[in-house]
Amino acid sequence: MTFDEIEHQLLSHPYCSVGTGATEEEIERAEHVLRVPIRGGYRKFLRRFGWGGLHTDELYGLGAGVPPGLDLVFITKSERAEMYPPLPKHLLPVMNNGSGDLVCLDTTASPDEPPVVMWWHEDGPDQIPEPTATDFISWLSKMLEERTGDQ
Repeated sequence: MTFDEIEHQLLSHPYCSVGTGATEEEIERAEHVLRVPIRGGYRKFLRRFGWGGLHTDELYGLGAGVPPGLDLVFITKSERAEMYPPLPKHLLPVMNNGSGDLVCLDTTASPDEPPVVMWWHEDGPDQIPEPTATDFISWLSKMLEERTGDQ
């Protein structure tokens, strides 16, 4: 699935809630503060929507109007410093699964399109994050397919 198809699917879903997009400056500022690159499909998502999701599946993001609980910079800093196990600095969280586990991008795995991995809060700091998708667009596409029946 392409990003354009995902954009159409998100915007046509009755339970979709998204922002208006983040600027390049906001994304670059987040990269600087968090010391990780934001690349590939997630960067496209941030530029187009900023933040958003379906139902209770809410994606962290940036930009005007981002709800405090979805602010990518705030959440990432909190997960790194205040939570146990602390989120490794190379993982960029994109969503909480509702149970405290994080869907993340592994920013060290690929310079252009990082894979999506799971960070389990009950597995301790020495865990090896579990791969769930080769890239953000594939992961989001699968999530949207699973939610199609929820309309």
